[in-house]
Formats: sequence, C-alpha cells, structure tokens
Amino acid sequence: MHIRHTVLLTVVGPLLAAASEQGLLRLGFLHEAYEYRTRVRALARRFGEDTTLAEDPDFFTPLVTQLGEYFCGRRHRFELSLDLRGSTFQLAVWRRVLAIPHGKLRSYRQIAREIRRPRAMRAVGQAVGQNPVVILVPCHRVIGAHGELVGFGGGMSLKAQLLRLEGHTLGEAPRVVAPRLF
Repeated sequence: MHIRHTVLLTVVGPLLAAASEQGLLRLGFLHEAYEYRTRVRALARRFGEDTTLAEDPDFFTPLVTQLGEYFCGRRHRFELSLDLRGSTFQLAVWRRVLAIPHGKLRSYRQIAREIRRPRAMRAVGQAVGQNPVVILVPCHRVIGAHGELVGFGGGMSLKAQLLRLEGHTLGEAPRVVAPRLF
C-alpha cells in the first residue's frame, strides 16, 4: 500500500491528512504539529510492512480547497473519495454519520436505531470516537440523547465551533439549540 500524507494548518489547528490510492484514509486532529511524523509512522505500521510513505502536499489541494470553503460557510458537502477501514459495525456507523445533512444533528441513540442496533448506543459512541476522517465524516453532528454536547476528539470547544459554523446556537448552555430565523 502507498500512503500519501501531509500536515494541514487550518483554522481549527493542524490536521494530519493521509490517503491511499482509493481515497482519504485519515484526517485527524493533531494537538501540536510536531506529532505529525510520529502519527504517520504509526499509521504505516498499522497497515503493514509493505506500506510506503510519501509526503505530498500537492496531492491534497482538493481537500484544502474544500475545507477552506467549509470553514468559510460556502461548502455543505465534501466531494472527495474516502477509504474508510474498520469493522462492519464501524463502517455502518460511519456511513450513517456521513448521511447526516449539514446543519442537522443526530444522537447516538438515533444512529443506533437507524443502523438497526437499537441497544448499541455505547458501541455507536465508540465507533464515532474512532472516526478516522474528522469533519468529512461529521462526527461533530452527533450529540447526546438530551441535546448535550458529548465526546469529540478535537475537544468540546471545537465541536461547539463547528456546530456554530453550521448554524446551531449554543449560547452559554452545554446543550445544542436548533437555529431560528425569528
């Protein structure tokens, strides 16, 4: 397997981007840009000895463009190939999360019901937490059963920032309030 990778410096902090020939494998938050090389090597080890790495920032130009449009509020859907790898259950959860429209929310319970595993709310939470392609697989749109903000790899303030970008008002409360026109 050949993995192309780069670090993206964005308004939400540094992101690790990695792609196979099939599509984007990883888009992950880095707490600090210096974590980049360590995380790339760990990713290569995960995929085995036959994995080759190439730093290729130019390859990710479409991703950079689409993320920029998203952060400016001009893009509501990403048009990039993804190479999601996980268990059958994880893939079902990630596909369902991918289907959450811009500006809409779902709870872990709703996702569990939608994938026909109504008692698997905690497992859904774990799968969402292991989302390999943040923002594009919009795990920030998944909230607790009572509208509370819960769990997010980039931190709760970033989750709130992304939800505000998509039109949700949070005020000072830890709960999400749907946008209102009047």
